[in-house]
Order: sequence, then structure tokens, then C-alpha cells
Amino acid sequence: MRQLAASYFANKPVVALYSSPLLRTKQTAQILAETLHLSIMFDDRLLEVTTHADGVPMKLFDETNGGLSYTPEYQAKGAESIEDLIIRMDNFIQEKVRKHQGREVLIVTHGDPMRYVVMKYMRIVPITFEASRSVAIPIAGGYKIEFSDTGEAQVYPIVTA
Repeated sequence: MRQLAASYFANKPVVALYSSPLLRTKQTAQILAETLHLSIMFDDRLLEVTTHADGVPMKLFDETNGGLSYTPEYQAKGAESIEDLIIRMDNFIQEKVRKHQGREVLIVTHGDPMRYVVMKYMRIVPITFEASRSVAIPIAGGYKIEFSDTGEAQVYPIVTA
């Protein structure tokens, strides 16, 4: 699947590649970096959401209702709120929009960070855990967010498979 993404982006005019420093995103970013002849810039703001279930298998997370992570009870235990996650991702994206204005940048991140920032830019409200599950993350794909000169965003799914 990662090779499909690399093939899709091979002839795109990508000028920078940013990635979460977690292993699975590093692996994807490495394949993209080799294909695009770019260095990878790692940024902790692209990390997966901090949840009550850090380190547990995804199956167990789903069985215990991942949405619990976004409740005040779990936030008091260190889980990240949806709002904080969106702010973290939006700050990163806006910084890169200013730095690379008008040019294409690849960002390799995780499901929830991608879903929630896409919801923000698509103006899907309310932004809730339940609503986020309707935002599909394409296999070996993601989303393209284009910003106008006025800062308005257009969001397009990218399906490489």
C-alpha cells in the first residue's frame, strides 16, 4: 500500500515531506522520501492523539469505545481533547502554509489527527468522535487541502489504490 502512495506522488511537484515520528508513519515517509528525493522532517505535532488506550491494540481500543478518550474523565487522566488535537494540527498546517505558500507539501500523520483536521477544513459540525467516524481515511491515501490567498480551504480525498 505504501508503494501505491509513493507511485501516486512520484511525479507531483512536492517540495517538502513532514511526518509523525512514530514507527508506522516513519516507514511510510521513508518510502515517499526515497521516491521523491526529499528529506523527512519529523514533527511531534503530527503524532497520534494521546488517549486513555495508548499502547493497547486497536481491536481493544475499538472494543472499549475509542470515543471514551474524548471525555472529561479521560482527559483528566491525560487524554487529549478533540479541540486540543485540532489546534495542534491546525497550528502545524498553518505554519507550513505560510512557509511553503502555493507549493505542495506531504504530511504523513495518523487517522484521528487527519480526520479531525479534515472535518475542520470541510466545516463539518459538530466535530465529535461519532461524526468523525463518517470521515473515511482512504487506504494508501488521504486528503489534499488547498488554501486560497484568503485562507479558505478546499478538501479533496486522495485515493491511490
